[in-house]
Amino acid sequence: MQYTIVLIEKPEGGIHVSVPALPDCTVEADTRDEAIRLAREAIATMVSRCEIVRVEVPQQPKTPLPGDAVPWEWFGSAKDDTTWISIFDKMEQNREATRKGDAPPACFVKHSREGAMYAHRP
Repeated sequence: MQYTIVLIEKPEGGIHVSVPALPDCTVEADTRDEAIRLAREAIATMVSRCEIVRVEVPQQPKTPLPGDAVPWEWFGSAKDDTTWISIFDKMEQNREATRKGDAPPACFVKHSREGAMYAHRP
């Protein structure tokens, strides 16, 4: 079986590896080759302990989707709601200020030995 792995070079050196299909499966190594080898071993270990089971849930959702509807069809359902206009205008003003350098970014990433830390501007 094949898995995609994501190798990220750490600012202080070394490589952090994550496996998108197995979010709890991460490794760190000094070199790319070692990172791939350790990731392969970690995936094999995790998969050997896993069991895939399908369960039936008799309860239906409280608001079932009509016919062939898909869950994301409701996106945009508030497009005609005028109360959102001021919110979207403020968001666009913040984007423009950030693009021009008049404001700090709305989100930044700070790296540390423990990994990436995400912070949002208040």
